[in-house]
Amino acid sequence: MKQCPACHKELNEHLQFCPYDGQPLITKVRRDSLIGTTLDGKFVLEEKIGEGGMGKVYRATHLRMKHTVALKILHPELSSDEIALERFRREAQAAVLIHHPNAIAVTDFGVTNDTGMAYLVMEFLEGLELREKINREHQLGYEETFYITYQTCLALQAAHAKGIIHRDLKPDNIWLLRTEDGMEQVKVLDFGIAKLLSNAEENQLTQQGMIIGTPYYMSPEQCRGEELDARSDIYSLGVIIYEMLTGRVPFKATTPMAVALKHNSEPPPPLHDLRPDIPPSIEEVVLRALGKRRRDRQLSALALSQEFQLALYKADIDLKFLGSNTMSSAYPTTQMMNISPIPPLPAGINPPNSAEGARPVEFRSDEVSDSSVMPMPRETPTPYGPQPSNGVFPISADNRKLYLLAGAAALILLAVVIAVILILTQRAVPVVSETKPPIATDLPLPAGMIRVPGGSFMMGTDDADAEPESKPAQAVTVQDFFLDINEVTNEEYQKFVNDKKYQPPSHWKNGEFPPGEARLPVWYVSWYDAKEYAQWAGKRLPTEAEWEYAARGSGNLKYPWGNDWSPRFSNSKEDNQDKPKAVGSYPKGHSWCNINDLAGNVAEWVEDEYRLYPNSTVKPEQPGFKVFRGGTYKLSKNFLVSWVRYYVQPEKKFDYIGFRCAKDASD
Repeated sequence: MKQCPACHKELNEHLQFCPYDGQPLITKVRRDSLIGTTLDGKFVLEEKIGEGGMGKVYRATHLRMKHTVALKILHPELSSDEIALERFRREAQAAVLIHHPNAIAVTDFGVTNDTGMAYLVMEFLEGLELREKINREHQLGYEETFYITYQTCLALQAAHAKGIIHRDLKPDNIWLLRTEDGMEQVKVLDFGIAKLLSNAEENQLTQQGMIIGTPYYMSPEQCRGEELDARSDIYSLGVIIYEMLTGRVPFKATTPMAVALKHNSEPPPPLHDLRPDIPPSIEEVVLRALGKRRRDRQLSALALSQEFQLALYKADIDLKFLGSNTMSSAYPTTQMMNISPIPPLPAGINPPNSAEGARPVEFRSDEVSDSSVMPMPRETPTPYGPQPSNGVFPISADNRKLYLLAGAAALILLAVVIAVILILTQRAVPVVSETKPPIATDLPLPAGMIRVPGGSFMMGTDDADAEPESKPAQAVTVQDFFLDINEVTNEEYQKFVNDKKYQPPSHWKNGEFPPGEARLPVWYVSWYDAKEYAQWAGKRLPTEAEWEYAARGSGNLKYPWGNDWSPRFSNSKEDNQDKPKAVGSYPKGHSWCNINDLAGNVAEWVEDEYRLYPNSTVKPEQPGFKVFRGGTYKLSKNFLVSWVRYYVQPEKKFDYIGFRCAKDASD
């Protein structure tokens, strides 16, 4: 229907001008009949804010709760369609199962009694689509692209851990919200066509060969109508990253079918053709995500984000969001790491059965002369307190090329191992400890801690010349846990000493730490002291597996920050330090999950009693000995790799051992 702006007469669509006064006609916008109505006696519909293939989205007010929500209503012509209604219901089910800060929250689902209208109730978002940001800015900065990718990966990882595949990931379904501190928080929307059910149930909802999704962002296997897994979402996210960096999607054509054919057969145009300054390391990560074969892509969404961050590091691009040495609300992603894809190793229990893993930098070992303590290397200066014996625990000089090749082999091997596990189980890895309570993903972030997202990694090493205590490598999984950003400081330990009337470290005077050393890590503390402090603080010591995972990540990094050494990244002998420094003094040395000082400064007690790794050939264990990790300020770079283990009697105290605390994410 058209209308004359002068006489306001309503006229037929085919007319261009008003036959009464000659004015150009305009299309009359019909008012949405649902605006102003009350749905299901609870929601007043106030404004239409969006529309898609399955329904319309309205801004609404909950009459009883008096707060704004977004209401998605299934198109009336689809409400009687059982398949469409079931897909609509699955959208609610998917969102509720994911329950992640980077995924939109769905709080209710219903069908009205009077009209049979199906609806979803969602949180109301005030922000903009990533699509709008790309259209406006054309090419996004590398840091911002990573930041958006990282949060999207967290949401996808949480979904994939529940067996949910998005299948329609695109910039239109990624919203950017402005937080109170001016940062952007990502929300992933529209899991309406997500795969939730078994194959048999899925076939009832999807005809064979039926293609669902948006062609520009569909994986090759999705274009072919094949069964999908999480790697299809990784491909779609690869297209989005490509578009954020270059301003265009890799494949365009005049028809959807032509686009699908390109996804299947054509390589994407090199990113440097569209953005000449792009670092090769970043381009490599994006093109890997766009691999035609699933096995060529990253194994998981979290692996994609970690590879992206490592690529930025290789390109010497500093992430100011990740490089701060203090916990700040200006880095909200530390509060969003709420994924729990793989169950935990219970405290005090050894990792699961070993599997072949990476071949890292070569080791050599010498006989240990004193069985009372895991030796420090001969190069260690004589400490001014109790010290270990003069045994040797050295690492050979770096062989960067060998390590990079070994790291690549490790990633491929890890992908094969996990893929086999997934094929055999067709679900997430079974829980190791059935007494562990289910993970709670909406817990507040404890002060001074970061939530470390659970995952898999290769713990230890398989190198033939490595010290036997760190062999063999084994596939290990950990669940989400909280970990202190920094080592426990003197000023923090002082509060414990004062509150518990506890014996202070031996070098303190009059029960107080030396002047000017408040932010230095506490040392001269035994394992028992660390345990007492952790219990007093409502925390615990990290397990050995948790500590190594926080240092290495699923990428099995050599050092917490990457595979290359720099004295700027750690308090070590290379930095000519004769004592520990204030925690967080090396912001560039944070780990993949933003933990400071995991290499150097002081070594750190962990919860575990020293146990041999499965299938180890080392001499018999020393019962009752406790493990400490991380190297110290006394050691050179070759002794600070993330997989090295030390052990000693738990009552021992040294000037190079401190600790940090952990906390279950289910507390």
